[in-house]
Amino acid sequence: MKILVIFTGGTIGCKAKRGFLSTDDSTNYALIDSFDPAGEEIEFSTASPYSVLSENLSANEINILQKEVLNSLNKGFDGIIVTHGTDSLLYSAAALEYAVGGCEIPVVLVSADYPLDDSRSNGQRNFEAAIAFIKSKAGNGVFVSYKNDDEEFTNIHVASHLLQHHECSANLYSIEGKPFAVCSERKISVKESLSNEEILPLGAVEYSDSSNILVVESHPGDSFCYSLEDVSAIILKPYHSATLNTSCQKFRSFCKMAEEKGIPVFLVNAKEGITYESTSLFSSLNIRVLPFGTFVSAYMKIWAALSLKEDLTIFLNKKIAREIIEP
Repeated sequence: MKILVIFTGGTIGCKAKRGFLSTDDSTNYALIDSFDPAGEEIEFSTASPYSVLSENLSANEINILQKEVLNSLNKGFDGIIVTHGTDSLLYSAAALEYAVGGCEIPVVLVSADYPLDDSRSNGQRNFEAAIAFIKSKAGNGVFVSYKNDDEEFTNIHVASHLLQHHECSANLYSIEGKPFAVCSERKISVKESLSNEEILPLGAVEYSDSSNILVVESHPGDSFCYSLEDVSAIILKPYHSATLNTSCQKFRSFCKMAEEKGIPVFLVNAKEGITYESTSLFSSLNIRVLPFGTFVSAYMKIWAALSLKEDLTIFLNKKIAREIIEP
């Protein structure tokens, strides 16, 4: 079995220096050196196109990573593993899914909650689960392998199905609590089916330096004094029940100002069906409800559309990969 490991930095590639965690290229091969093949013949190849702390991720790194993966797909590998920091892991994962879609081999992103030389780290477990998943041939496309600190098994998530981290937690969860598969003792158990719909990957998107997306998260007492200068799209993150404070005059004025400036306003995380009365005003406020999916997948899809100069409404309602969650 031939596996390409692409190192990009993050906690999984860090060491403590002068009281801070910093990326250190000497840690790159620790994952491979510590892996016990248990009699399996595995040939590892490696690449390191850049090395950053994931909170410093920019369009530049996303663009480089897409091209690195795309250029490696047809080189005889059984799978590709990308090491990545946890902070921005979800954004790179979604970008890769849009870029390569249901490619013929698994591309698995792997991260760590602590550096590899810390006994609490899940990095090696995540790496082992990624290899087991590649070996199993249980699914093609882009996935994330991650063991939560309160679980014995390692989850295998569809890249565009990941929710943002809960506050003060490194644990990762798929939308509706449904990972694609789990890995226990290097054995893969598939839990969810993958969509059989045709996937139309975008290829390498040249993401613009700035997304020009304004994200507004719901909380009581918001004054909605947001500047709309250089804003091309707005994402509203609702409360957990997919509601917004539509009774607030300041919010209504904000939506009206966006409409006057020709800036589309999108709502994420909303399911179809009976909902609360406050949502009846969405249409009059020109709030466009996106197909059900995660915030991160919507953010990256809008950024891709703006970078490609696509019509936002048409593009966002079109399924590119596995970002739209079917009811």
